[in-house]
Amino acid sequence: MTLDRLVVVRGAAGGLILAMPAALANVVLADQDERSQGLLALTAGVVVLGFVLAGLVAGIDAPHDGERHGQAAAALTFVLVEAVLLLGRLDRGAGISVPAIVIIALFALIGGTLGARLGAARRAKKETP
Repeated sequence: MTLDRLVVVRGAAGGLILAMPAALANVVLADQDERSQGLLALTAGVVVLGFVLAGLVAGIDAPHDGERHGQAAAALTFVLVEAVLLLGRLDRGAGISVPAIVIIALFALIGGTLGARLGAARRAKKETP
């Protein structure tokens, strides 16, 4: 079965609404002093919630294979958010950590899967009389 591109793009758009401002805040806070470490962790958590939201939106709208749609939406969200984070790191002259990128990608896929399952359960609940 193929993925419905519109469902994936809708899911990614939903996830980006939450994840992109948090990623931008993360880039700004990374230059601050040690007092902003708590806010830095908070923005990272909001980015992960954006991945979950991407999967949720895709899982609700998916006609089939909700998990695959959710993972694809979260992966698309990850690529766009990671581009912003990488550009921010390059702008600061900070190094790029490949293991950190891989870990964030795993969080994106896990979050997308979780969100898609929640979305599929919500869709099933609506469809039952």
